[in-house]
Amino acid sequence: MTISLLPRRSARGFTLAELMVAMAITVILLTLLVSVTGVALDGWRISRNKVRASRQAKASLEQMSRDFEAMVLRTGTNFEWLYTETDPDEPGPADNESPNAARILMFSAVTDRYEGDVEGQKDKGGDVTGLNYKLLYKDPITDDYDDKFKIFALYRNLVDPDETFENLLEHDPVNPKNLDTKFQRYEANLGDSSNFVCENIFELTVVFTVEYTELDRGRLVTRIERIPIISTGGESAAETFRFTGNGIKVDDGENVPFKRGRISAVDLSITVLTDSGIATLRKANFTGTDRNRFLAKNSYRYSKTILLPQP
Repeated sequence: MTISLLPRRSARGFTLAELMVAMAITVILLTLLVSVTGVALDGWRISRNKVRASRQAKASLEQMSRDFEAMVLRTGTNFEWLYTETDPDEPGPADNESPNAARILMFSAVTDRYEGDVEGQKDKGGDVTGLNYKLLYKDPITDDYDDKFKIFALYRNLVDPDETFENLLEHDPVNPKNLDTKFQRYEANLGDSSNFVCENIFELTVVFTVEYTELDRGRLVTRIERIPIISTGGESAAETFRFTGNGIKVDDGENVPFKRGRISAVDLSITVLTDSGIATLRKANFTGTDRNRFLAKNSYRYSKTILLPQP
């Protein structure tokens, strides 16, 4: 039997100082990892919101562009052919309504008349349709106005050419009705899902460019006037714009210098809210300039200029 006389070595562990240093390094690495992940997620979220907003803006502006490019206007009568106003209803949750929600009533030779069956079996020969654009704050899926699922959305009501002829085009040259009155019969169905264009549209503004001539020192001079239909546009903005066969009327004024002018272009601008932005607006109570800062962070603005065909 052999007996070892060598001293036994005890197992040596980490000291408290070493453990604290290791924990500190681990915490620093985790903090950096979380920070980098958070920045990456924020970047991905911003990019996703921009792409989604761009897609929504493109869908809305392209549809409206096609309708304005085919807009029907006639002169020589006292009939009304175009009516645009800043919607007095201001859609949206209490205290967070849309400040600029343009409503557009017009006539256009759209290509999706007769349910898109142009020159087909459904086509009865009419080429002029009535159009109504309006922002609504409602549930686009169930056609309900339940607060829980309401969103801002753009709706487009296309009136069949035959109904347009019977109910919207004027037949009484002595006592013609304005477009606002004529379109009232279609107002109740405007929010149907079949009229849905795009969601998350918080603002819609319109600016008309009018060209006209006037006598200046014995010479005819062509001038250009821009008329914004914007609630927050200040003194230069208007609340209503009408094009009739007898001329242009702004805020029901009869003697504007461009009364005999023609509409040469239309500028459309829309503000698209993010999904999280809409969720916040439903319950937020902003004070002071908080709402402006919130909208700057959670919305995107897009514009398009539409050059109208020359007569």
